[in-house]
Amino acid sequence: MSFVVPTIHDNENGWGPCTEPEQFADLPYAPFEKRAFVGRMADWSQRAEQYRERRRFDNRAPQVTNEAFSYHEESSEGFALVDTAKPVVQPGWDRGMRGRGRGRGRGRGRWQSAPMGAEAKFNAKFENKRTPQAAQSKWKKSQQANFRGGSYGGRWNDQKPQRVRDSSVDVRPDWVVKGQIGFAELAKMSLEPPEPVEAHACGTMHYYDKAFDRLTPKSEKTLERIERAFYKVSTSDDPEILRLADEPEHADVKVFATDAVLAVIMAAPRSVHSWDVVVNRVGDKLYLDKRADSAIDYVTCNETAIDYGDEDRESINHMGKLTTEATFINQNFSQQVLMPKEAKEGTFAFETPSSPFASAAPADQQAAPVGYRYRVFNLGKPPKEGDDDSRVKVLARTELDGVMKGKAEEDLLMRLYALNEVDAKLTNGIDWRQKLDSQRGAVLATELKNNSNKLAKWTLQAMLAGADLIKLGYVSRVHSRDSFNHVILGTQTYKPKEFATQINLNVNNAWGILKGIIDLCLELEEGRYLLLKDPNKPVMRLYTVPLDAFAEEEDMEMVDEEGQEDD
Repeated sequence: MSFVVPTIHDNENGWGPCTEPEQFADLPYAPFEKRAFVGRMADWSQRAEQYRERRRFDNRAPQVTNEAFSYHEESSEGFALVDTAKPVVQPGWDRGMRGRGRGRGRGRGRWQSAPMGAEAKFNAKFENKRTPQAAQSKWKKSQQANFRGGSYGGRWNDQKPQRVRDSSVDVRPDWVVKGQIGFAELAKMSLEPPEPVEAHACGTMHYYDKAFDRLTPKSEKTLERIERAFYKVSTSDDPEILRLADEPEHADVKVFATDAVLAVIMAAPRSVHSWDVVVNRVGDKLYLDKRADSAIDYVTCNETAIDYGDEDRESINHMGKLTTEATFINQNFSQQVLMPKEAKEGTFAFETPSSPFASAAPADQQAAPVGYRYRVFNLGKPPKEGDDDSRVKVLARTELDGVMKGKAEEDLLMRLYALNEVDAKLTNGIDWRQKLDSQRGAVLATELKNNSNKLAKWTLQAMLAGADLIKLGYVSRVHSRDSFNHVILGTQTYKPKEFATQINLNVNNAWGILKGIIDLCLELEEGRYLLLKDPNKPVMRLYTVPLDAFAEEEDMEMVDEEGQEDD
């Protein structure tokens, strides 16, 4: 084998070949593009591959400087299509659709030359109408909420933090959780309202002054301060309940409570603030009590409003001060609208005219005229033949505030409540002084949105007491920055059942919730328990608490009462 050294032509005068190859003798010379580099022709790196991948579908004609490499399209002169059929015009948009109203240039096509049809005219009228959207997922709603306000405004880190509410009672570490009940489970319960049986009635009430029905925002009346004693006695401290529990005819009654405690449990799904009920299991009896100075004794204000209330404890719009203000307004309104004892109509008294709590009233302070009805409710459906009777009897103390003469001069029992206006600008509501006469329904709808739980509890208390009417008063501040002076702007009368329908209150569901909670508590062992609503979640928890868990609060209440008597 031998190796033949090839001939090398060395160009001593420059760069490139010395002679022209024979195979390229007849081809003209064409330079490369300005963007094409010599080094790129032999570049097999990843960057070159990416460049060629992007340019793969580039169908532009190459730029050449010689006609020999250019593409010539064949001429179509002298060619004619022999077809007598009328060409079909493709349907396009007319002047009433997308291209309408545009100027010269873009959008001035053949679809604008067609006249506007009937369908296009109809659609043009609703061009700006909002189209219904499909249901969005929770993730998409949260994304819209996080980025509301543009690309930079309304981001998740710019939003106001969620308010953390305080619990109505401090949960101690030694309390054991017996169970947890979610509000979603309560919505499935239902029970027919039972027919009550009156066990005892006592107390004296005054008649309602019909002059307050003629009040208007233009003829407002100042809310007066009436010093009278109001008693919010718990179930176990009521002497009449203890007496009735020992009677043989009420031996089959298993549960004892007050209308305020029962209404809180029945309206639990609408509650936002924390509340608690003390459950005492004594033998086979069940006593539903409240703590001393419990949140049940106070009237809430704007509880269900969206993020309302000042967090500053010194502000007059702090939630705690608003609750005290609403309680003060309700007590004074319920006494001011009643006729005095010396009125010609006199007073309305039950079989026992004296109040069971009047003896505890101070000598210089008169007890508020209140009527009490002790009623027995049999919860559950009648058993079928051969089945056990699962019904539970509940004895409840209910309250009535006044009496009014009807059209036939009959006595109609009443519950008196007051809705109070704080500041319409803060709650996105309606100014009562401007709209109470012309748009009273809108005012009540706004109050239902902001005070859903309060209105539900009031309605249930009136139904438990067997009241014939509910009298609502509209009370507003004299000035939005003055929480001590108020005026009465008007009143309105409802029947409890009709009002429950108007506020969308499911009475059957409320009784079902009560029956479910009572059945759960009757399965507990003898002892003391606490039913607590979580302050920040729609959940109720049942705790096991020691018998002396709230002894300090009861002692403090006794000391305060003794101090008031000494004063």
